[in-house]
Amino acid sequence: MQTFTDLPKQYDAWNIDPGTLDHVTSIDKADSVELVAKGPLRAAIRVTRSWQSSKFVQEITLDAGADQVEVVNDIDWHETHVLLKAAFPLAAASSKATYEIPYGSIRRPTTRNNSWEQAQFEVPALRWADLGDGQHGFSLLNNSKYGYDGKDNVLRISLLRSPAWPDPDADRGHNHFTYALYPHAGDWKQALTVRRGYEYNYVLQASQAQSHPGSFPADHSYVTVKPENVVLTALKKAEDADGLIFRVYEWAGETSEVQIHVPGGATGATLTNLMEKPEGAALAITDDTVRVPIHPYEILTVRVEYPAKR
Repeated sequence: MQTFTDLPKQYDAWNIDPGTLDHVTSIDKADSVELVAKGPLRAAIRVTRSWQSSKFVQEITLDAGADQVEVVNDIDWHETHVLLKAAFPLAAASSKATYEIPYGSIRRPTTRNNSWEQAQFEVPALRWADLGDGQHGFSLLNNSKYGYDGKDNVLRISLLRSPAWPDPDADRGHNHFTYALYPHAGDWKQALTVRRGYEYNYVLQASQAQSHPGSFPADHSYVTVKPENVVLTALKKAEDADGLIFRVYEWAGETSEVQIHVPGGATGATLTNLMEKPEGAALAITDDTVRVPIHPYEILTVRVEYPAKR
């Protein structure tokens, strides 16, 4: 964990000024390190630290058979004009790191060789950031913290700030959040980091039901989308029609054919724009599956019609 003096010239709660990350203070001493779980399904280590007026408790957990480590943070934060980051020095390095943005990803330099690169010291991003050399790499997954930076072989995530304006109590007090460490072979595309980010933010939930008769088989899925480089981001009722809206996007930069297996009984399908207005010819439905080409990084919206219920 690392801290930085955080004194923007303007907009205290919004800006991180150039030069902020140049002088670092590491929180590198632990008050205690405890093994708090050692079972057949999970092992966990609890690390407790104190620094200035704040206390940090991190539980580092690894589940049996898992290929990622979760860090559960409980931080009692009582600082002013301090930025807190978690830093990960890596064996893999690259001249650029990759960050998730809405419906895509963006690469930013890890070098600071000119004024353009120096201006890209903090990167806003969504569910993950990745740094690697193409042979192996490291994805940092999160579900509530959206600032990163990458320099040389170090990837960091911004955890807390402590501005005094407009809210003098911003971030102060107890903070609970998690992030996960996902080392992988190959690059982030081969490692399906996009999927890992979604899975970490939208955890599968199971519910128990009593045994009862019904027509569904033991295995059933209402909707499936292929191939793996296409993500279903929205499923909703159509606003102005008797049908369902499926919105997907392509994240790997590859021309593909989207295959959407939809609930049975559909009478037709068509591409629409983001306002759900039809565009182009009708799409065929074969074996409850709609197939449509998708271009690299394209967002597609498909409307599937069903008979009106009376």
